[in-house]
Amino acid sequence: MSAPPSGDAAGRRPLDAAAVRALPGDQLAAYVAGRRWFGSKASGVSRVAVHDAVPVAGADGAFVVARLTVELADGRAERYQLPLAPAPADAPAADVLVQADGTRLVDATTDPAFRRLLARGLERGAAYGGEGVRLELRPLEGASVAGLGDLAARLGSAEQSNTSLLFGDRAILKLYRKLEAGEHPDVEIARFLTTRTTFRHTPALLGTVLFEDAADGEGVVTVGGMLQALVPGARDAWEVALDAARAYLAARADDPPNPFAAEMRELGRVTRALHEALASGRDDPAFVPRMATADDVLTWARRVRGMVHTSTELLARAVADRRLRPADAPIAEAILRRRPELLADLDVLADAVGAHPGERIRHHGDFHLGQVLKGSDGRYMIIDFEGEPARLLAERRAVGSALRDVAGMLRSFAYAAATAATERGGVGTNPAMELRSSRWERALRDAFLGGYRERGPAAFLPADPEATTHLVTLFEMEKVFYELAYELNNRPDWAWIPLRGIGRLLGAPAPPRRSGP
Repeated sequence: MSAPPSGDAAGRRPLDAAAVRALPGDQLAAYVAGRRWFGSKASGVSRVAVHDAVPVAGADGAFVVARLTVELADGRAERYQLPLAPAPADAPAADVLVQADGTRLVDATTDPAFRRLLARGLERGAAYGGEGVRLELRPLEGASVAGLGDLAARLGSAEQSNTSLLFGDRAILKLYRKLEAGEHPDVEIARFLTTRTTFRHTPALLGTVLFEDAADGEGVVTVGGMLQALVPGARDAWEVALDAARAYLAARADDPPNPFAAEMRELGRVTRALHEALASGRDDPAFVPRMATADDVLTWARRVRGMVHTSTELLARAVADRRLRPADAPIAEAILRRRPELLADLDVLADAVGAHPGERIRHHGDFHLGQVLKGSDGRYMIIDFEGEPARLLAERRAVGSALRDVAGMLRSFAYAAATAATERGGVGTNPAMELRSSRWERALRDAFLGGYRERGPAAFLPADPEATTHLVTLFEMEKVFYELAYELNNRPDWAWIPLRGIGRLLGAPAPPRRSGP
């Protein structure tokens, strides 16, 4: 690996890592609280300090990569990555940190020179040392990264919990802002799919950004970023779905064609192929499947039961406080009346799945249309294997039922249909439009499930096809009640979407009990 030059050929003095470590905590707290990538705004920040700072200098400039320890008001602590660069004169005050000597700093991802430095490091390999920590830019062995440092590097436009840097039309670097020590599921799964399987519907892993801490003589590694191949001409599948729904709802025919259903059948096939690939690592301790048991099903059902309790308590308060739209009150009241029936249905579903729910495998963990790209060649690519951000790293790396991914995508179809129908003013006011949006969603559901099931039985699915259906319903219940809690807490005007989803579940025929009263 190439060692970084000691000076700054670009003519700027290297930033002082010691001065960065001394940045005032109150200034850092105000700065962090205003960042889009800070994920615990609801908890409140009590204290922020620089954990460590790594000087990063090369021909393209001189920078410091800091790691911040953020102590939250609820007693938890989180760690975040913050690369820093000298601030340009026109930088907005809200985006600037000021050292004791008056040096003004900004997030280095906004600096083209820092982006070039990262590209060159990921092309050739580079390592930078700080006090008790080493920052390494490591290309994947055999990856096609030659010339990466010569490409135009731009900052991704999407505001999200991570920061994306794009290098020409070849590669994208995702810098993780929130850091956790240990293997990162996004990198771990991308590496496995790239190097150990023939699955080619996720962008190839090209390199990683790593922090290595010295601790009792052993290195503790934290993943700070991943470099992947860029999908040419990619569009977010959520936007593709919305365009398809809009066209369907705007059609003059009473029963217009729905070509997007065929695309979702193909996505069902791709999703099944993903699960088959992830289940193939039987010689890899991190990927070896484990047989699920009846106790696992009961655990899943208990988790759904807890979500039902939490969500319906929130719903009862929303009804009492009249925070719902008038049109949504009747279905909300009906759900509250039938809460005992919902809870009883959980027991019936768990019983119907039986003692053979299939293997637990690595899976996506947060699967929806926004986690899928459609390339210019029409192929669907699955991205973002981080799992649910609110869960601990160990939970996000755990094996579980692949059908949780299936349920997540089905609920995503519901949101796409509801969003498009709302745009046309058809929900609650135009029954014909609402019926048409439901028909569009139902066609997508049937097509996706059909594509997923085409290859028949699998060890990670229940042996009984009916049990597979019941397990999908169980996970869909978990998802829809989670959505209800989220919407009631954040967007009460959107609560009608999960409310209608729950209403549909209540209207479905109950599965037969396999045993017991």
